[in-house]
Amino acid sequence: MKNILCFGDSNTWGYDGSLGERFPYEQRWTSLVQKSLGPGYNIIPEGLNGRTTVYDEPYKLYKRGFDFLPVCLQTHVPLDLVVLMLGTNDSKSFFRNTAFAISRGMRSLIEMIQASGSGSGGKQPAILLISPVPVIAGIQEKASFDLREFANLDGHDPIAVSEGLAAEYERKAAEYGCGFLDAAGHADVCSEDGIHLTAGGHRGLAEAAAVKIREMMEE
Repeated sequence: MKNILCFGDSNTWGYDGSLGERFPYEQRWTSLVQKSLGPGYNIIPEGLNGRTTVYDEPYKLYKRGFDFLPVCLQTHVPLDLVVLMLGTNDSKSFFRNTAFAISRGMRSLIEMIQASGSGSGGKQPAILLISPVPVIAGIQEKASFDLREFANLDGHDPIAVSEGLAAEYERKAAEYGCGFLDAAGHADVCSEDGIHLTAGGHRGLAEAAAVKIREMMEE
């Protein structure tokens, strides 16, 4: 049995941006990966709305991935693979981040996993780094407060930041010997908020992730 932890934000939690609800369990990308890979794999979904890599959310508690990841790693020992898909929330206007700065946050999570001894026999688990689908233009015009957190603020453009994550994450994956997958090539986000995966997006990401996970676990 291969134990695989999927650590992410609202798109791993399964938030449906068109309805403001949660997708049913069977429609989430983590559940679809489980179905595709079959009984030889145990997919462990650990998604949280608003989660960042290492940044403290100024208006919400418990969103800093760096604080909760160690708990997850020790809770689910032994792990064969950790899938990381974060960065969208790090792009919010008030963080004033660059794509490079966000990748440095991701680096901290990678190093934590590699030093955790949470793999079989105290070894380090493999890591698959997934860059999230970039935020799409137009959300500045939406009424929701949460969406305005991604609006262009004093020349800081969160959309451009999110678009730069794939290249930065790919470099980090190569540097640390991780697998890499660009979700933008396989999934889409809903037009209602420009952030969250559609039902089809969950299916597309699951198909690509299942192939990548199988490749990594059979190496």
